[in-house]
Amino acid sequence: MHNWRKGSAVILGLFLATVQPSWAANWACGQDINGDGEISAWGETGTCFESPTGGQLCPVSAVSCTSNQVMACEPGSAMPLNFSVNFSRLGPGNTEVSFDLVAGTFSTAQSGVAGSVPTLDYDAICTNGHPVAFSLAQIWDAPSFTQSPSTNVNRVVVQAPSCSNNLQGIVRLEDNSGLVVGGYQVSGSFEFATTQETCSLTTEYGCPLGGGYSCMENSSGTQQCSPNTCVDLDSQPPVTEDINTDMFQDDGARASDGTCLGQMLIFSGRSMRCDKAGVSTAFQNCCKNTGKVLADDTGDSGSPTQAITQLFDALTQGKSEYEAALAAGAPTLVASNLAANKATDVMGDYGAVMNPVAMAGAVVDYFTQSCDQTSTETGVLNGSGFCYEIGEYCREKWEFVGCVQKSKSYCCFNSKMARIIHQQGRSQLNTIGGFGSPENPDCRGLTPEEFQSIDFSKIDFSEYYGDLVPDTQAQMTDKVNDGITDFFNSAQ
Repeated sequence: MHNWRKGSAVILGLFLATVQPSWAANWACGQDINGDGEISAWGETGTCFESPTGGQLCPVSAVSCTSNQVMACEPGSAMPLNFSVNFSRLGPGNTEVSFDLVAGTFSTAQSGVAGSVPTLDYDAICTNGHPVAFSLAQIWDAPSFTQSPSTNVNRVVVQAPSCSNNLQGIVRLEDNSGLVVGGYQVSGSFEFATTQETCSLTTEYGCPLGGGYSCMENSSGTQQCSPNTCVDLDSQPPVTEDINTDMFQDDGARASDGTCLGQMLIFSGRSMRCDKAGVSTAFQNCCKNTGKVLADDTGDSGSPTQAITQLFDALTQGKSEYEAALAAGAPTLVASNLAANKATDVMGDYGAVMNPVAMAGAVVDYFTQSCDQTSTETGVLNGSGFCYEIGEYCREKWEFVGCVQKSKSYCCFNSKMARIIHQQGRSQLNTIGGFGSPENPDCRGLTPEEFQSIDFSKIDFSEYYGDLVPDTQAQMTDKVNDGITDFFNSAQ
């Protein structure tokens, strides 16, 4: 008997480099916009933009920020400011004046008043609401008067200037001399202290999504914010979890008469997968049905890797034919037809029965789309009815983003008949059960004991009979029986 053990897969994706996405930067992001539980549709992932204002901006679901002109002061520019409001009038009598520090003038004053009001920058004082404090009142000798100031004057601040009253104040001089004849000044110098800063008008941006999101300048100079976090794929590389596509190989020890000395397995399959639309496929669905490329009227003769190996050889030689035709100046349509004919010839050399039109589509898809070799082979085998679908699993995840590439896993066999026997026969066995999980498929062949335990009268081969037309029903039944018997005998 043959000794079957797990070995390296015959083919390991020699053209994987053609399907990897090319990012303009190492920062990426994503969001499940359509709510299907996946981040794999076009527009759900994106390359983050390195903003000139700092940080990385995710283009997915980014919105424009609102803008507002505000006054802002330079950090560390605050300095003390001392100033005085001076005025005088010839006595006798009381004098009251109001003043505007922003305008640098007296607002209201009696006639004959002389004085000075400083001009101050409202924004420099009031942007951060610095208080204005009265510190001292004393005699002031007006240069325009020759009379001396009276010393018997009360100097009263009726209204101190402040940011709330736009730096406007009122002061009063009360003449207590009791004189009714002039010849002296009723005067005062009112001194104040505050703080000023260097301030200017600037634009402030706000994110309509909420205060927790920062506005950044995008590639066109517009301020935007996004609800999605950018991930550095260098420091936090994608987590890839692929299925094991190794399969049992016919390389075990034999006796001198060719008898298998180890475990014999019948109709062994291989774990395979295809990628759904996602970042690894440039958002193309690599699980689409390529149509029925291969026909099966031989059951499962030959080694368990034969159909897959044949397909790899056909796709590879078809690709070479396509590239050579293009290099020679042939139109794309002509090159595609030549490639399909070449692949069909290769499969014909193996004795495979196939649909040349469907093969043409499979070959062209292989080297014109962003589908890797495994996905292409799986599509051909599954479209031909050689595979059993197990389910979906996440093949690539991004930190803080989620699953960006989902795949479907299958058990693929050398023939449709082998798949039918496994799909319907396993349910009759308590030693093998189902086909495992999407992340860990179980595609092993059947032991002789399991194979002999299957009640073939309960297996519906009508799906397989379609490949045998125009044979009669009796010929179809004979071919099914002969295929099973041939494989079993060849493995002795």
